[in-house]
Amino acid sequence: MSSPAVTDTTPLLGGSNNTSSLPAKKRNALQRRLDSLTPLQSLFALLLLAATVFLGVYLMIKHTLPRDLSDEDRKWVKFPRNAEDVQHLSIILEAYLADHYFEVLTCFIVTYIALQAFAVPGSVMLSVLGGALFKFWVGLVVVLLCAGIGSLSCYFISLYLGHPIVEKYLEARIAKLHEKIESKKDQLFFYFAFLRVTPFIPNWFMNVASPHLGIPVTIFFFGTLVGVLPNTLVTVQAGVTLAALASPDDFTLLTPQNIIMTIVVGLCLLLPIVLHRHVEDPTATPKADDNSEQEDPLSRV
Repeated sequence: MSSPAVTDTTPLLGGSNNTSSLPAKKRNALQRRLDSLTPLQSLFALLLLAATVFLGVYLMIKHTLPRDLSDEDRKWVKFPRNAEDVQHLSIILEAYLADHYFEVLTCFIVTYIALQAFAVPGSVMLSVLGGALFKFWVGLVVVLLCAGIGSLSCYFISLYLGHPIVEKYLEARIAKLHEKIESKKDQLFFYFAFLRVTPFIPNWFMNVASPHLGIPVTIFFFGTLVGVLPNTLVTVQAGVTLAALASPDDFTLLTPQNIIMTIVVGLCLLLPIVLHRHVEDPTATPKADDNSEQEDPLSRV
């Protein structure tokens, strides 16, 4: 079995990487410089990139969302950490959303992708907020695409900037998982989607480790969409319900959408069972092969 490709920082899609538009000399010089980063330099580069991105997100939100709010409402304009925060924030943004729909949508998308790109916790509450603001179907599509694009951003950040840190601190975990990946190459999509659906391995670790495990970009992206679908369905629907609770007169349980949602969630919860037929738990202890030790029953005759 081949050794883990934890030190390979070559883009998996050879000709379609994000430096392909550069001249060959500049591209090679850039790649060599990225390859020669130390863990400390890598950490500094990641912190600088994250600070720049989140500063941009903060300034965008500050100049886009409503500012003429009362002191009572202003205290709820913050990153939601629980259901109460989501409910109050959705109420405040509801009237503003009617005249500034795409501005709010852009702020939501950029914030969600930034959190996913740098593996920052908080995407669950943003998914709930997406359901509360944009309702079920739009919220579902938006959150799914944000999760996929954000995870893909984390994939490339890990590939180009984070590999020294990954090699130093995650090499053992990646090496263990790499053996499983190598043995499932013929059904890699099902195996990767299964790992995304189940809680065996944290999603942030899969985002960071996938480029060093040899997971192709297409399998990573679409496998991520399949893997986060059940959780996204539940969180977006929770946001829709939470928004409805803010207006009790408009709330009704037995709507066609809620019935369809219940059926879809039920089917999605069966997804791990279906995928498990193709794969095995990577954290399970391998069973000993006792075939060679079993005594031939005919030898007793």
